[in-house]
Amino acid sequence: MASSSSHGVLPHCGLNDSDLVECLSDSTGDRNNVILDTSCDSTANNEVEEFIEGFDDSFSNSAQLWIPNLPDTNLKPYPGQRFSELEDACTFYTNYATTVGFNVRRETQRVRGSIVMHKYVVCSKSGTHDTSMSIISDNSSELSHNDGNGHFVIDRFIEVHNHPMVTEFGKQFLRANRSMNVVHRKFVVDAATTNLGSYRAHALFKSLTGSYSEVGATAKDFQNWMRDVKLFIGKRDVDMLIEKFKTKKETSDGVFFYEYETDSNGHLTRIFWADVQGRQSYDVFGDVISFDATYRTNKYGMVFVPFIGVDNHWKSITFAACLLNHEDITNFTWACEMFLKVFQRPPWCLITDQCPAMKVAIAETFSDSVVHRYWNIVRVVFLGEECYRIAEKPSNYVKMFVAFVSELRLGLFFCAESEFMKKLNKFVWSSHISVAEFEEGWSSVLKEFELSEHIWLNDLYEMRKSWIPAFFRDKPMGGLLRTTSRSESSNFYFNHFVQKGDTLSEFYMCYESAIDKQLYEGKRLDDGDSCVPQSVTEKEIEKDAAQLYTRSMFYKVQTEIKASCYHIKLVGQPIVVDGINKFVVKDKSLNDTLFEVDLCLSTNDVSCSCHLFTRVGYLCRHCFFCLGLWGIEEIPRQFLSNRWMKNAVARFCTLKLGSTIQDSEGYKTRDTSKKVWNEFQGCLGDVCYNKDGLEFLLEELKFLRIRVKQKVNNPCATKDDILQEIYGVRPSTSIIVHPPLQSNNKGCCKRIIGPAERSCDGKDRPKRVCKHCNVKAFHDSRNCPMKGEQLQVNPLENGLNVNVQGSAPPTLNVENLVNVNVQGFVPPNLNVEKSV
Repeated sequence: MASSSSHGVLPHCGLNDSDLVECLSDSTGDRNNVILDTSCDSTANNEVEEFIEGFDDSFSNSAQLWIPNLPDTNLKPYPGQRFSELEDACTFYTNYATTVGFNVRRETQRVRGSIVMHKYVVCSKSGTHDTSMSIISDNSSELSHNDGNGHFVIDRFIEVHNHPMVTEFGKQFLRANRSMNVVHRKFVVDAATTNLGSYRAHALFKSLTGSYSEVGATAKDFQNWMRDVKLFIGKRDVDMLIEKFKTKKETSDGVFFYEYETDSNGHLTRIFWADVQGRQSYDVFGDVISFDATYRTNKYGMVFVPFIGVDNHWKSITFAACLLNHEDITNFTWACEMFLKVFQRPPWCLITDQCPAMKVAIAETFSDSVVHRYWNIVRVVFLGEECYRIAEKPSNYVKMFVAFVSELRLGLFFCAESEFMKKLNKFVWSSHISVAEFEEGWSSVLKEFELSEHIWLNDLYEMRKSWIPAFFRDKPMGGLLRTTSRSESSNFYFNHFVQKGDTLSEFYMCYESAIDKQLYEGKRLDDGDSCVPQSVTEKEIEKDAAQLYTRSMFYKVQTEIKASCYHIKLVGQPIVVDGINKFVVKDKSLNDTLFEVDLCLSTNDVSCSCHLFTRVGYLCRHCFFCLGLWGIEEIPRQFLSNRWMKNAVARFCTLKLGSTIQDSEGYKTRDTSKKVWNEFQGCLGDVCYNKDGLEFLLEELKFLRIRVKQKVNNPCATKDDILQEIYGVRPSTSIIVHPPLQSNNKGCCKRIIGPAERSCDGKDRPKRVCKHCNVKAFHDSRNCPMKGEQLQVNPLENGLNVNVQGSAPPTLNVENLVNVNVQGFVPPNLNVEKSV
């Protein structure tokens, strides 16, 4: 359409300029008239009449007036024009305004009973503002109902404006051209479930439509919609989540489990849930679980605790999850009790971090047969960080502070410069040494580096039964023994879907999206198991393994079979004792370590001193070597673990659960919507490179849209309807459970990264030449170990004297020692003096 420069210009009117379109009826019979009056203000009727009849008598010379230039008169309203519906009249006027270049708004209306008598639709700039710089606009329409046939008829239409129309390029920013329809709104929420914010969602929508002009809304519109959603959910957040849980429980025949608790004021304090897939997976893979708290997943600061296991594809799988307001014994005990309530049996082994609250909760809830292991000790050895969180009594504060000061030398020097960690890890993480060998090796390393009296390392040694592999090398660990990052990687995975500002309703939608991806990956891998992988040896036992194990597990077994051919050597001759052949084999890949293998030919029972089968669930290379010596071409079936087999859940799950009911109205609507979208994508894909086909499809879609509007009575969806479609539940009118109070847990705030942690961050730092010793190393002249600097730390006068350079433990003078600040382990008034 023409720009403002092509519009006609008239002298300004002294009135509050407005355009009127009035629809009057012939009023035959009962005067049941409905008028849609679209004026910009409440100008007196005589002024309007004077304004319409001639501009000469009512205009002043204070400004200019514009009349839109519209070549297509069919789009222009005119007096006497009839419409069958009130909404059709409003839409026609809106389309006219959009075409010529101005926004509209619906003004006041007059109602008689339940029938609208007048309705005013005006230019968005109509009326006056409080400021002196306001623009008084003009254009409006007035409609009347009941012309004898129930039609709406245009009575008056004033075309003049006192402001220019927008340019052709600016028309895309008109309100009518950037409205957030249902597709936009659902797209923004769906993008949020994958941790895509409003601006990224807008950029992604642009890629789908081709250009920003075709999006139909601005990035700010996307952001405002998410803001409105959060405000609309408001205090009904928890009620919406619980209502969703109720719906899932009803549609799953009671299989979906959830439980929650509130405080005395009705605020949510903790909530636990487990879905159908999680309960079935636990029945097969629930021998070993790992759980750890993660933070910054919701706006309330609640701690998210997923219960993680390993499936038959060596992938993490989620059994259940909970949200807790605090990391304390009460909350963790409640979570463990809920876990036992839903799964009925405890796992064989629980792997956690060193959280003391978890330790107490596990000991109180589970039986003595449950083994509790720590998994993040190795990071502690490097950084000296986690062990200081386990203080439970004030009397430990001074000792921990001493350990912290002593740790300065260990973290800064040993982790980067010496062979300390390399030698220590040789005994810490070896799965092939005995307890006695570990204890002897630990002692020798600490003695070599003069750390035998190191308080912190001695504390770690006291906890050795909970984290050293040598102590449970003969215990089934289900693949979680060496994968110390299993829980951390799971938390990192969930953090790809959630944001710290999410409500609980949004958080659970993101959680469902993450679980859906887990299940999808599992199904994809199950489908890949239908193909048999290629063998690398000519052994029949390898082909047998390919038929039994999943592809991921087969490659691990294949590695052992291949190693049995190239790295294993028989030492001496086998000895037969009570019908059992005893072998001694040498493993070249493990520095010629000797292993003992027992083989019973009558039953094909085989065992090895490395205990790989006991620990993980498949035979080791030493066993495969001995089986090959006797020509056994199949894996003995007693050594097949169900958890690593193909289709393990479908074949070995003994838990009989009801089927999920998927015939609810909401599910059918969402499913049909997906089918319609898929059909449209299919049609577009069929003609995407054919110009004639695209034009044909466009015309058919326009025609189909007209038919849909004529046949389907689809009233404008309210925000409640949209949220019900998105979240699956309708927001409640009353609040039963209030949102949780803001929590402040240890992972909520950012902390200062210390130099020891920065130096051991796992990155390969380039070496540089030290100007003091002229050696290319990781240090410089300031911290060169050859300088012999001696640091004296005086946290308080006459209080604590620590010689960091020396290897002996610091001496503590408790006289006059008061108010030691152990938070962050930096004491007040810490003075560091250099001495030679």
